[in-house]
Amino acid sequence: MGEVADVSDDAGQAAVERQSLTAKVYEQLTDLLIRGELRPGDVITERRMAEQLNASRTPIREALGRLEAEGLVFKQPTRGVTVSPFSTEAFVDILNVRQLLEAEAARLAAGNIPKPRLDEIRTTLSRIAAARQPTLSEIWEADDLLHGEIADAAGNVLMASLIRDLRRRTHVFNAYRNMTSYRVAAEDDNRLLDALESGDGERARAAMADHIEAVKVAIIKRLTGGAR
Repeated sequence: MGEVADVSDDAGQAAVERQSLTAKVYEQLTDLLIRGELRPGDVITERRMAEQLNASRTPIREALGRLEAEGLVFKQPTRGVTVSPFSTEAFVDILNVRQLLEAEAARLAAGNIPKPRLDEIRTTLSRIAAARQPTLSEIWEADDLLHGEIADAAGNVLMASLIRDLRRRTHVFNAYRNMTSYRVAAEDDNRLLDALESGDGERARAAMADHIEAVKVAIIKRLTGGAR
């Protein structure tokens, strides 16, 4: 019986290690998409990607399957896995869904984020707002700090996962379109943070909905040539 248990334990450990490796490869592939190193229409071959990421083809294949489920890549019978095209319409659809989910997350998170943490977020956002020409990475880092904290503080694991998935797609689109210049007004950030600190859920919900609406309007103006 002891030998059977040992074999079972070894199999379980191997499965955990494979899942961990797949998750690592998935994050690496996502990072390549976000940084624009993989762009719409690019073909991804398992062999070349395994060489680039110094990984075996099994976790590459599994990670690509996860990206396919998220709509970031798709399989073609004759070309293999290809980075999905990303239309402005699809991007607006994502922002509309984010607006619904993140407004509810803000409502649930109101009063649940410690003041020192909110102060840290304020400082980071103020630094980005004051920067003459922040990099895309700096904007993303500050943006993730704000939205990620709210998603976690909402206390709904599924909602937080969905929000992160949609935000990841937003980042990929931004990299594709070289969206480095849009920023919401600092007062919008502060109004959202004030609402979260106050503990007023409805106020926080409205502030988040307005916050994402401002982002959506700014990006659409940029894409249509209304803002430079």
